[in-house]
Amino acid sequence: MNSETNHIAVTFVGDISFNDNYINYYNSGINPFKSLQPSLQSKDFVIGNLECMARGSEGENLLRRPRISTTTETLNYLSGLNVKLVSLAHNHVFDHLEAGFKNTTESLNKNGIRYLGASQDPTAFNKPVCLNEKGINIGLLNYVTLDTNPNMPDKSGVYLNIFEVEKARKDIIELKQKADHVVVLLHWGGRVEGGYYPDYDQPEVARALIDAGADLIIGSHSHTIQPFEIYKGKYIFYSLGNFCFSDYVFENTFNPLPPRQYITTLVSVIFEKESYQVDLEFFENRKTEFVKINYDSVLKRRNWLFKVFFRKLVFWKMYFFHKKKILPLMNFMNRSDINFTEKMARLLNSFKKRIKPQTI
Repeated sequence: MNSETNHIAVTFVGDISFNDNYINYYNSGINPFKSLQPSLQSKDFVIGNLECMARGSEGENLLRRPRISTTTETLNYLSGLNVKLVSLAHNHVFDHLEAGFKNTTESLNKNGIRYLGASQDPTAFNKPVCLNEKGINIGLLNYVTLDTNPNMPDKSGVYLNIFEVEKARKDIIELKQKADHVVVLLHWGGRVEGGYYPDYDQPEVARALIDAGADLIIGSHSHTIQPFEIYKGKYIFYSLGNFCFSDYVFENTFNPLPPRQYITTLVSVIFEKESYQVDLEFFENRKTEFVKINYDSVLKRRNWLFKVFFRKLVFWKMYFFHKKKILPLMNFMNRSDINFTEKMARLLNSFKKRIKPQTI
């Protein structure tokens, strides 16, 4: 690349949740992100999905299970990470009702961080954000799909940008008239949360958005790294995995995250006027530090399986059965925080009550 060419350097990160342990880290003066900061602070923009809202004074959205929370003080971590824009169209946006949403957005405003995808203003929640610097205009749109179960009350006071294919296509076409690049931030794939592969219809949806004029799709919600593909020269990332997310306590029950949810992708993009270049880095989140890892071969294999097998319905159904029935049991049995007797007791109790597994 010509060093004299104008460009914008952007890093996209996955789900950001400063819940539970991160509150304790912040209060103790611990910076878990120290190793990442030099790289992220060298970018023009860092963009991520802010999955966890600050607590409010009005209670919680009892329609959502589980609910996670952070504090306005802990949100200050964002500034150290050079985060300039966050997406809020996700299924936890109303966990702490209007007061929690207001506390969160006021903290973002105070730190000069823009947001999109949700708002208390009924005229603003579905508007794009444009990053216009160095003669390059990047337009961003943010949506959440209903299968992620936002479970918003009818009169919530917070407006959420729900995804509909035709609406999104029209938004992209309109935004493309003024933006050099259109980036779609999608919180989607509720049926395959926690899985390594996207839902069967997600590739078709993603390609329809590229056909409409989208240049880059960044997915979230699965909390795991899922495949990416290049369609018509445009990148589709189905999920970057968690950037940071803590084990959490909900209704007095400790819920540890499986190891797969501690691996994350950083997608760094150099946007020029008419093209862009992508670079991937992978890190393991070891709770109080991030360690760079070689994950290329794993993702390459996952991309191959996705392309060869899981685009065929019969194989995808086999995978889906494994994801829904086998994997939760494997994750539960691999837990180290409870003994075998307790595991058996919980399994028996769950079978009796036929409780559906909680999702985050």
